[in-house]
Amino acid sequence: MTAPRYGDPGPDDPGRTDRDSGDPGRIDAVRDLLRRSAYSDAGISAIGVEPGLGVRSPDIPILLRALEPVEPLATLVRMFLLGQDVEYSRLRSLVAADAEALAEAGLIRVDGDRAVPALRLTPWRGLILGHDPDPGGALWDSHVSGPTPAADTLLQLVVPDGGTALDVGTGCGLLALVVAPGVERVVATDVNPAALRFSALNVRLNDVANVETRAGSLFEPVSDQQFDLIVSNPPFVISPEFELVFRHSAYPRDEISREVVRSAAAHLAEGGFAHVLVNWVQPPGGAWLEVLRGWLDGTGCDAVCMLHGVEDPLSYAVRWNAREQHLRLDGYPETLDRWLGHFRSQSIEALGTGAVVLRRRSGANWIHGFELSGRAQGNAGGQIRAIVAAQDYMSRNPGDTDVLSTAFSLAAPHRLNQALVTKAGEYVVEPATIVLEEGLGAPVEVEPDLIPVLLRLDGSQLLRNIVAEVAEATGQDPVGLTGQALGLLRELLGRGFIVPGAIVP
Repeated sequence: MTAPRYGDPGPDDPGRTDRDSGDPGRIDAVRDLLRRSAYSDAGISAIGVEPGLGVRSPDIPILLRALEPVEPLATLVRMFLLGQDVEYSRLRSLVAADAEALAEAGLIRVDGDRAVPALRLTPWRGLILGHDPDPGGALWDSHVSGPTPAADTLLQLVVPDGGTALDVGTGCGLLALVVAPGVERVVATDVNPAALRFSALNVRLNDVANVETRAGSLFEPVSDQQFDLIVSNPPFVISPEFELVFRHSAYPRDEISREVVRSAAAHLAEGGFAHVLVNWVQPPGGAWLEVLRGWLDGTGCDAVCMLHGVEDPLSYAVRWNAREQHLRLDGYPETLDRWLGHFRSQSIEALGTGAVVLRRRSGANWIHGFELSGRAQGNAGGQIRAIVAAQDYMSRNPGDTDVLSTAFSLAAPHRLNQALVTKAGEYVVEPATIVLEEGLGAPVEVEPDLIPVLLRLDGSQLLRNIVAEVAEATGQDPVGLTGQALGLLRELLGRGFIVPGAIVP
């Protein structure tokens, strides 16, 4: 028996649109059923299964045995999280007329006395997201994925604060749905008809009124419209393949990432922010930021660029084909050879991964970059805004005297970690590390002599007065301490740990 796919248009209706999948009125009944049954992160976790970012095929036998028989939730989990067909008569005995609603909404197919799920439903960030399953074999070209680590990474950077928003390459609509409560309206675009059907379903399934889906490639559906917020997790993977719409594109090398960044800049309203995940070809011996700087010149935007890492071709190919390594080992060596041959033919020796945040602003623009070296915690949107404010300050080229005449405040709750290490039988104080309690994986090292300076950055004193007080209290050389403090302040500004206050002549 072949499992149905919710996103498939069907051979007799190739023109089917995102508004044609199932009966929309019955989707409302499905939404009510899921809510009554506690089909959510908390509800599903309580009966023995952690939804996470969705379920992978190898985990299903384990999870089926861990699932506690709390009904009707357990049966809904079996179908829509674990992908198991169930007896239709049993389903009807558990949920009554809502069994028909599931069929009429297109979420299941009734085959004899079996109810066969047509999709997966994953709870994520307070939403229920419909998407394609992770099958035991190859993915199909129009496959629509559910929540991913990449989506989580992107959303950590975003602060929805009103106005209009655009989600480019929306997939199942997850980015659009997450930002929707914080904006007036969202336009979600995708070239994949199956993705648009899923996103339309998820808009209705989550009772969201301000998201509109549009068909087309990248920014084509919005013409010359401008937005206050743009988010995009495009098909940025650099590879010899282009079949998987959600992962690959027909653009050569890293042109898809460059195109999305530059087009996002062109579609931003004054003061608007864009957030894009990108991959790029890293030239041998070159600085990673110079590649992105070439994309950003002339866009009319300031930019915060973050490096997640640079990989050699083999590491990159292994990472993006990990699924095949686990599920289709017989074809895996050939896939690696094909990818590596492609990289050699393109003279690609290294590949970069990261994110770009744009802010449209008239006047001379700045570009700031840094490498992420730790684990992100929670939402980093506030830290990104602090970095932007700090770079606005630094773009005015303040001299040492100006910086010393400024009051600075630590921007957010943080943690200062320090250790004593024995060396030659004596304890030695190591440099401390400051990390935000919620933010990016971007710690800053603080020398022991500068900790008293750091602890006084509460916005109530000018930096020069803080340095003078610490030098007097500790007996340190004021000139040397001043130079150290200036270096630390510039590093903290670059990572969004502090924000400048008033500048006093």
